[in-house]
Amino acid sequence: MAARNMNMAQLVMALAFAATLLHGTAAVDLVVGGNTGWTIPPNTTFYSNWASANTFRVGDTLVFNFATGAHDLTVVTRQAYDSCSTANAVNRITNGPARVRLNTTGQHYYICGFPGHCAAGQKLTVNVVGNNSGGSAPAPSAGGGPGTSPTAPGPSGTGTDTTPSTQAPPPSDTAPIGVSFAAVLMFIAVGLFY
Repeated sequence: MAARNMNMAQLVMALAFAATLLHGTAAVDLVVGGNTGWTIPPNTTFYSNWASANTFRVGDTLVFNFATGAHDLTVVTRQAYDSCSTANAVNRITNGPARVRLNTTGQHYYICGFPGHCAAGQKLTVNVVGNNSGGSAPAPSAGGGPGTSPTAPGPSGTGTDTTPSTQAPPPSDTAPIGVSFAAVLMFIAVGLFY
């Protein structure tokens, strides 16, 4: 009987560990700037401080909360980010809030294209890391153009899909996690009553 209880305890621990690993790989929505949103910040380091406090993974979605007509979201290159230039913008979203799905690893650059806003600190760079799921990262969508139609991905090579706010949020990636967690709990219950 003692051996059976030890094996059961090991099984429960292994299943709990597996559930913890699965839970950590879910894609999340990150609201840029938290409660402040996407606006002219209180200081020029506000968004870099916010980014430093977060981890960005492939599959996550950045949510830029801003008032249409007061701000925009402009996806830019590193050079345009450094100089606050919109001359060669990769993509521009004028309707807020904007949702941007992170599809590739590496640095991603965003600014507000309204005059003076970027220079006042309304700019964000994020470093996107892998999703830790053990699989490969999703490939960037092919054929994307600079448009922001409801189904248009960001331009090829930008690593982002931009979705105007008029669309319903994409299905949550956490549903399979919930099912996995429920299965773990079921196995534990069966083991305890076996």
